[in-house]
Parts: sequence; C-alpha cells; structure tokens
Amino acid sequence: MYEFIRGRLHDSPAGIAVIEAGGIGYRVLVPRSTGAQLGAPGGEVTLLLHHTINAEQGEQRLFGFATGRERLLFLALLEVKGIGPATALEVMSAADLDELVNLIVAGNTTGLKKFKGIGPKTAERLVTELRDKLAPLATAPGGKVAAAMLPPGVAGSDAVQALVALGYPAAKSEAAVARAAEALGASAGTEALVRRALQMV
Repeated sequence: MYEFIRGRLHDSPAGIAVIEAGGIGYRVLVPRSTGAQLGAPGGEVTLLLHHTINAEQGEQRLFGFATGRERLLFLALLEVKGIGPATALEVMSAADLDELVNLIVAGNTTGLKKFKGIGPKTAERLVTELRDKLAPLATAPGGKVAAAMLPPGVAGSDAVQALVALGYPAAKSEAAVARAAEALGASAGTEALVRRALQMV
C-alpha cells in the first residue's frame, strides 16, 4: 500500500521515527540500523515502508527502512513461521545485519543463537527457510553487498508485485527486481524489469 515516505524528521526516540509529511506526523517503527542513519530532528529523511494491519485490533503500523536491503531482510524474516513484524524488527535490532545475513546463509545456528530474540528453534527455521533466499543479500569477504538496493518508484514496486503474483516470495522478487534495475537503468519500465527479473529468480 505504501512504498516510501519522504519528510521532515520530527523526533526519533529508540526504535521510532516520527516523520512530518504533508502536515501529518507519521509514526514509523525502524530497526536499529535505520535509526542510526536518521540524523538530527529537523532534517529531511526518506524511508522505504512496509504497512501492516491487525484486523482484530484495528491497528495499522508502518515499518521503515533506510535501504532496500534492510527491507528485503525484514520481508524475508516475515516468511519464517512464528516471526511477525514485531519479532522481525526485534531480531534486526538485536544483530548486526551483515553478520545476521551471513550467519543464516552459512547455516551457522550456533552464531545465530547469540542474538537476543533468536532461540534454537528459530535459528533452525531461519537457516532452513532463508538460506537460499538471503544468499543474494550476503556480503562477500571484502564487504561488498551482492544485491542492489531497489530504488523507490512505481515501476520497481509494480514489477515486484507482478513476481509475487506469479508465486515468487517477496524477498526473492525484490532482490531480482533490484538486480534487473541495476542492469537496465533507472528509466526501465515495469514490463522490462519483470522480463529481466524473471531471468534472475
């Protein structure tokens, strides 16, 4: 529903960014890695978003991320049984993201269990369900990120939705579209992105 938000940072208490956009203050929940990049109140910020609705409680929440890679990881965590948005955010805030991704891809459950919020069963599920999906997000020995950031925009978002509609997981779809956008350029349309991304999923 929401792709990104751009506005003035009003306040940033731990785990939260209050962003004023169009005269409205939006309360956005953020992981530690994003919070560290917000800067001082009064500055302009742009965050990629994930929107959730709790039908039983009638509560809506916005989760914000400074980079496409952070949002990809968040969406991947949501695919693991027993991990909801709040838990995914807690896990991301308890760990260094590069280390977290690399441990999952390496199948290192012992290393994963040292992070707050990750027990033995959760560590096993993370490896079993996400090892292949997160491989494009892992960092090489030199620290280079394998996957490109998915830039905000209608074409990229629509391309991701098209892949999801075809049955591909959200995280894998975003990673493929990000690589397609990197190859084709920022001006690529939805159809071109989908065609190229299908060669990469």
